Amino acid sequence: MTTAVATAVPTLPGTADRPAFRPPPAPGVCDLWLVPVRRREEWRALLGPDERRRLAALPDGPVRDTFLTSRGAQRLLLAAYLGTGPEAVEPARDCGHCDDPRHGRPYLPGGPVDFSVSHTDSWLLLAVVGTGRVGADLDALSHRPDTGRLAAIALTPDELRAHRAMPAGQRRAAFLTAWVRKEAAMKVSGLGLAAPPPKVDVSGARATAPGVPAWPAEPPYLTDLSGPPGHAAALATTVPLRGVRRHRLAEPPPPAGDNRFAPAERGS
Repeated sequence: MTTAVATAVPTLPGTADRPAFRPPPAPGVCDLWLVPVRRREEWRALLGPDERRRLAALPDGPVRDTFLTSRGAQRLLLAAYLGTGPEAVEPARDCGHCDDPRHGRPYLPGGPVDFSVSHTDSWLLLAVVGTGRVGADLDALSHRPDTGRLAAIALTPDELRAHRAMPAGQRRAAFLTAWVRKEAAMKVSGLGLAAPPPKVDVSGARATAPGVPAWPAEPPYLTDLSGPPGHAAALATTVPLRGVRRHRLAEPPPPAGDNRFAPAERGS
């Protein structure tokens, strides 16, 4: 696994925070964008009418800031890969396993890239691949205070035995690592939580789910990411990764104290 740390993405002349055109990542390469969640009222102009209505209905505070960061960043960054303006980016979110058009993993119909998005209260992670599909998950340790109880209901029997055999001081972080791997795998499968977590085994290099209907015949590949302090992150892909490239937006420096991803990943 190789890692490249990118410098600031250049902006188009006369635009703010708008990356120039980017070709899709090469096969086996994933572009990672880690965006701090903060108030950016100027990003309201990036949203579509539906998104603006949803934003207006949200109370002022962290939930609103997270929604605006997520939807604004998706439009802004995906526009660079499409070679178009953010207003033309319309991810579909229909489910490939049922007829409900209101849920499902987001994707760009007919687009040159596949992507996955995850967020905590502090960070947004956007993963982009040019070949195959990707699922990404980012989670904060503070979101999982009772990992002993969660481990009992979210891990497979083999995973749970290994978890309980660990020194007590390592279990909380180990559970978070397992959980983001499961979430990433369930996302890329298109099933989400319809794939019961205790039936999804992520102890190896690929995510298997014996007996789960519609689980991919070729199990997704797993890659752990080093996250911001107190976080864990992982990728699941349908094509094995040989490289991860990190990028950041060309915007004013984040407030003092913000820490971006550490510069190394490990493949499982």
